[in-house]
Amino acid sequence: MRRGLLLCCLLIIAACHRKPSIPPDVVARVGERMITLADFKRYLERNTGTDLAQMGPEVASAMLDQYVEEVILSEYAAAHGVEISAEKIAAAVRNDAGATVIEKRDDMRRQKLISDLSADIAPTGDGEVRAYYQQHAAEFHTAEELHVRQILVHDETTADTIEQKLKRGVAFEDLSSQYSLAPNAKKGGEIGYVSRGELPKMFEDEIFSLKPGAVSGVIRTESSFHIFKVDEKRPPGVVDIQSAAPVIRERLREDAVRQRILELVGRARREVAIAVLTKRLPFRYTGTLPKSENE
Repeated sequence: MRRGLLLCCLLIIAACHRKPSIPPDVVARVGERMITLADFKRYLERNTGTDLAQMGPEVASAMLDQYVEEVILSEYAAAHGVEISAEKIAAAVRNDAGATVIEKRDDMRRQKLISDLSADIAPTGDGEVRAYYQQHAAEFHTAEELHVRQILVHDETTADTIEQKLKRGVAFEDLSSQYSLAPNAKKGGEIGYVSRGELPKMFEDEIFSLKPGAVSGVIRTESSFHIFKVDEKRPPGVVDIQSAAPVIRERLREDAVRQRILELVGRARREVAIAVLTKRLPFRYTGTLPKSENE
């Protein structure tokens, strides 16, 4: 009797120390937090618009690493006193009907953490700006640019009608609003500034031969007809340091924030137990996070 009671006690103690079972849909752990395959698929849909089944293993692994690292940052932020009120989270969810409370909470924690990091970064000095400008001189050489407008239609008769009206002096912008099927039609067909290599060659060859104010002939493709107008031509040149300085300061600040985040992720990864449960994934995991191949 006593032996049976002792055995029963030992079994109870063993059961108390046994790790709780992990639900079958969990594919990663960040501390006590479980990340399911459905969570990951939602993340992909919201951030890339791509289904997991359409991704190769390397891309899927990189995206899983990115997602888990975002969760790591959120959990690290919460553990170090960064918290968001329920009212603010609820308001954010109301403004983004596709998001869950947890997704918004995580995102707002990270943003607060990154904002705090950014506030601690000292302003970029003039010497740093000059050094960057000199070391990256090629980035501040501009190619020839054209300010371009477009009219797009799908039948030749309409294209010919537009071409005749242009020859009679009807404004390109008005004809774009009236006939064009392009998304920019109501903006006078404005594409904006383009340089060589940004448009298909058949368009580029025609457009770059035009003078400012000139209109192209009808350019036919397999399924549509295009007419272009060049408003302005900018010759090649060099952006001076005064004009480049705001861009350089912002770029250096972003680099500094990115470096702080990398350091923070590294520190968080050392503080929090992380594991990707590779056998539960529908692809071969090739990422950099710690793996658990026996769960």
